Amino acid sequence: MEVAEETQTATVNDTSAESIEMTAPGAPASLYSRDFWLVFAATFALNVALNFFVLLPVFIVRLGGHATTIGAIVACAGLAALVARPGASFAVARRGRRWTAMRFLVLNALTMAAYIPVRSLGWPIYAVSALNGIANGTARVALFAMVYPLLPRGREGQAMAVQSLSGQGPASFGALLGEVIMRRVGLNVLFGAAASLCVFAAIAVAMVSKDPPHAHHAAPGSARNTDGGYLALLFNRSLIPYWIVTFCFGFAMSSRISFIAPFAYRQGIASVGIYFTLYGVVAVFVRLSGSLMDRLGLDRMLAPSLAVMGVGIALVALTGRFGMFEIAALIGGLGHGFAYPVLSAMLIRDTPAGHGSRASSIYTSMWDLSAMIGPFTLGILAHYAGYAPMFVIAGAVVLGAALYLEAIRRRSAVASIG
Repeated sequence: MEVAEETQTATVNDTSAESIEMTAPGAPASLYSRDFWLVFAATFALNVALNFFVLLPVFIVRLGGHATTIGAIVACAGLAALVARPGASFAVARRGRRWTAMRFLVLNALTMAAYIPVRSLGWPIYAVSALNGIANGTARVALFAMVYPLLPRGREGQAMAVQSLSGQGPASFGALLGEVIMRRVGLNVLFGAAASLCVFAAIAVAMVSKDPPHAHHAAPGSARNTDGGYLALLFNRSLIPYWIVTFCFGFAMSSRISFIAPFAYRQGIASVGIYFTLYGVVAVFVRLSGSLMDRLGLDRMLAPSLAVMGVGIALVALTGRFGMFEIAALIGGLGHGFAYPVLSAMLIRDTPAGHGSRASSIYTSMWDLSAMIGPFTLGILAHYAGYAPMFVIAGAVVLGAALYLEAIRRRSAVASIG
């Protein structure tokens, strides 16, 4: 998956006055403050640790598991994170984003280390996966909410591109580094290294001065302001497309996160880390052109970016044929590199004033829902139909989301002309 992330402590609840942006256009100093970079560092370290965990399926296979087992164990994390989401929002509201992020990052470190004594596919590995999902999901909600007030109006695409480097930067080397650690010193050291990175992330969050304050203005063109809480946001007609697309995005992504490693090794690929490195490097490169997203227009870029990403995922099915593994990585990274920051920036732009953390919670919950349903469903499909057809179907899901968005965009354009 992929996220992200000073004069008062804000309280976030259904009646709080929270906004998405606090910085006026042309004020980059606030965006790139010390606290911004501390949150960036924490998110970066967390994502390096999470990129180590693309090798968790290898651990499961060594314990005697297969595709359905991988899907079930990974789905446990998504289910637990989803069930815990109201508690995460409560913690953010009562204790603050900084407090929540710091403590759940520590808990995340403990759960990652808890894989070390696991020696079988019994209930302990499912329990550890569930606890890991709760800790990771809650920490990510808090980190993403900390970033919300720091994005400048009118430059959301560029700002999210910078912040999203804390996700795709680790993706460019995390899996490859994890593979080196796994082969040279074993999976137990890999789990320990991941835990250490989460501790570092918690220390970085602890150094943030205070929770960023919230302004009280809405972004131009945002969805209608409402005081109806989570349900009103969930069923807001302007935001529903984002929830649907986020779920499809995450569903497709779960195929590569959960099943690339066992499939590639089975097809004779010597290093799966090269796939994630190529994917991440391309994604980082395109995100450095964040201003391009704002110049071309966020609405015009999202559907094509998703379509390119879908093609890249579907091409994984051809792994084992000359160069296709690497080509799939390059194409997938190109689409993903644009799609994630554009989607995040559009959601931030269109979220009603005063509902940023609730929108963040729903947004993260869509990722968690896809992380629960995706691995389980795709694992069953891979078990009975094979990995290759499974990757084609996963790519088709995100292609369908691209077509859905393009239909909405064209209908809106026709309506505006009329």
